[in-house]
Amino acid sequence: MRKIIIDTDTATDDAIAIIMALKCRDLDVVAVTTVAGNVDINLASTNALYTCELCGYKVPVYKGASGPLKRKLETSKFFHGKDGLGDTGPYKPKGKIRKTNAVDKIISLLKEYPNELEIIAIGPLTNIAKVYKKDPEAFRLIKCLYVMGGIGEGKGNITEFAEFNFWVDPDAADIVLNSGIDIKVIAWDVTQIYGFLDKSNFIELQAINNKISNFAINIQRRGLEYYKIKYNEQKIDLADPLAVAVMIDETGTYFKNCEVKIILNGDKRGRDTYNFIDSGKVKLATKVSRENFLKILKSSLK
Repeated sequence: MRKIIIDTDTATDDAIAIIMALKCRDLDVVAVTTVAGNVDINLASTNALYTCELCGYKVPVYKGASGPLKRKLETSKFFHGKDGLGDTGPYKPKGKIRKTNAVDKIISLLKEYPNELEIIAIGPLTNIAKVYKKDPEAFRLIKCLYVMGGIGEGKGNITEFAEFNFWVDPDAADIVLNSGIDIKVIAWDVTQIYGFLDKSNFIELQAINNKISNFAINIQRRGLEYYKIKYNEQKIDLADPLAVAVMIDETGTYFKNCEVKIILNGDKRGRDTYNFIDSGKVKLATKVSRENFLKILKSSLK
């Protein structure tokens, strides 16, 4: 089985992404590490632990960075709700957050499973950048890093120029994406094309009708209302679940080798720009199988 760490700022789409990873028989989720982003670090940790328990798994959850490397935290509670889960809570997990810091735990696990451990980062890259800064030798033991972040070849979701995760901590994104390890980026542009749920998709998911599927649907209702008001659309984009689907099965996913530059300040803060090259450690997903995404999502909620 593939050994996985999920690094998350657990809000509505993160929770579904965690469910998808936990329910995949080919993955051994050895830890969930949390980072501030969509919500503050305490809420991200509580939500992650609750989601694991809902799925019936006792996965250890470790609390990480409480804010970006060099700037003040700005959350997206305006979208995800005060509880981060669409204001459907509060949720009170039975277990406890582990005392070890997430960054230290990631380093420890990388040394325990050298060149075997994969990381899926679905929040700001603060924890991952801190691993690099604290122990670059351990960092290089990451087998592959999957990153949900950036705009790719499209437009942003928090500003015209930036996707939320890179915008929250552009300094961390800059460090990680230029670190020299194998990285696969699933950005916001492909999410809008391949990783959305529309009215018909929700009807199919509602028909599953169990505690996990109902939780997954209910936490998205606030986001659906937001899309209706702002975009006049009956859909929602699920970036983190799409990234996990790619990690689980890359069938139908196409990547381009690239070099990445991140704008750190100003109106275009967090913007990722790509120079496509013949070979390289960073690969940007340019096409993803929507059929594969929906299949993995549905099977994980049953």
